[in-house]
Amino acid sequence: MRSSTYMVLKRLVGYLLLTLVPTMVVAGKPKLPPPPNATVEWVGKDMEVNGLPTAIRAFHTRESIEDVVRFYRREWQRPVERGKPGYMETIDAYPWYIISRVEDDYLLTVQVQVKQNDKSGSWGYLSISPLVDPKNDPPELGKNIPKMRGSHVLSEHTSKDPGKNARTLIITNEHSVPSNVTFYRNYYNGKGWTKETDRALGTDKVHSLVYKTKRDRVTMMFLKDKYYTRIVINSVTNSLF
Repeated sequence: MRSSTYMVLKRLVGYLLLTLVPTMVVAGKPKLPPPPNATVEWVGKDMEVNGLPTAIRAFHTRESIEDVVRFYRREWQRPVERGKPGYMETIDAYPWYIISRVEDDYLLTVQVQVKQNDKSGSWGYLSISPLVDPKNDPPELGKNIPKMRGSHVLSEHTSKDPGKNARTLIITNEHSVPSNVTFYRNYYNGKGWTKETDRALGTDKVHSLVYKTKRDRVTMMFLKDKYYTRIVINSVTNSLF
């Protein structure tokens, strides 16, 4: 469950970075306070989301979504620049409610949803990312990852923890699930990796592949959407070897 929520987080942060903010250069990092009566823990201090360094914390609170959003509306009511809003709100990412602010060339994002086991409370994420410097080319996503022709990398997330480095990508293309599976199976077999899992999950619309070496392990999930195939690739490298 935790990994799936992280995947949602990556997609949402990537969406905000690409669609909600102007391009600016990086200045000093502002503060992003947690909501009232919240317990907070780090998801990662040294992460990358779509090529940008990102600090992410998770929070849990007895306060409702409405109370959390109301807190940040008050916190961010003063605009950074005259004539511009102090914050932006996004309601099209159910079950998440997102409120964000651009301050000192950083994007501050709060996303919150109802606790499944306690409708009176809420939980979510707090993230801070620098904005893109317009003088630089946008980060290349999916570098050194094999992809079928016509594939598009929707998001990339990397993290560095003691003893291991992790990387997760979401890729889409118009090829079938069996064609994608064959492509990646042939690639990793050709590299001499050991196959751990190779199975269809019910139909030809969902398939799982897992390959490993002494230091590396890559997990791939292939899912057929209405028009596209979506590939979620999670690779982990043990940096202690």
